[in-house]
Amino acid sequence: MTSIGEPPLGIDGPNTIRWDTGSLRQFTDAYFGPGSGTRLQPDKPQIGRIFTALNLRKIGGMRIEWTRNLADHLRLVDDDKTVSIFDCVAFLKFQRKVHQPMFPPGFIDETLRTLALLIPQNDRTTQEWIAAQIDDHDLDPLLCECGSLTTQDRRFEHFRYWNNRLVVLKQALDESRPQTLAQWWFDRRNGVQWYTFWVAILVFLVTIFFGLVQSVEGALQVYLSWKGA
Repeated sequence: MTSIGEPPLGIDGPNTIRWDTGSLRQFTDAYFGPGSGTRLQPDKPQIGRIFTALNLRKIGGMRIEWTRNLADHLRLVDDDKTVSIFDCVAFLKFQRKVHQPMFPPGFIDETLRTLALLIPQNDRTTQEWIAAQIDDHDLDPLLCECGSLTTQDRRFEHFRYWNNRLVVLKQALDESRPQTLAQWWFDRRNGVQWYTFWVAILVFLVTIFFGLVQSVEGALQVYLSWKGA
């Protein structure tokens, strides 16, 4: 479930990785392991319940691109407007059972936890949405059965392998601002701003309504005066 090698044409597509030397296990350890690179630090250690795949779309305005390439999981592209999510839960659960795993210790369980984070099984709205996504895009039906994370589990410190991509994705959501009326409706992170915006919209609509009523009333009066004359 990983694209290995280079595409024949220089186009923007799946994230391909090179396997030149060593065993498959050495290759996956080197690529997917936490490594010695810089570990990004989040603004807050806790990941709020607003951080779901559905809210990435509704609030963050991101397009969800389902992928079978594990190297693309949680990858942001298109100027942070598209996020890839690995959908093959059956593959991950199968890897849990193999006697000679090809991935680093704990990597598979952590990947499943990222799916439980983004597609919580105890969130009815998200479950209704993902059920429709499974039907529309022929996704793995087990996406509906990823479980849910407790408050304690929803902390960046519990993600060794996917920490950096989660931090970047969370930051992109936090920095997003509503661009459409639908996003304004769903984005309630700032309660005061949300109420202020919709009160202003309501006042505007009421003003338009009474303006139209007065215009119709004025036109009717002119018509009746002309007819009476």
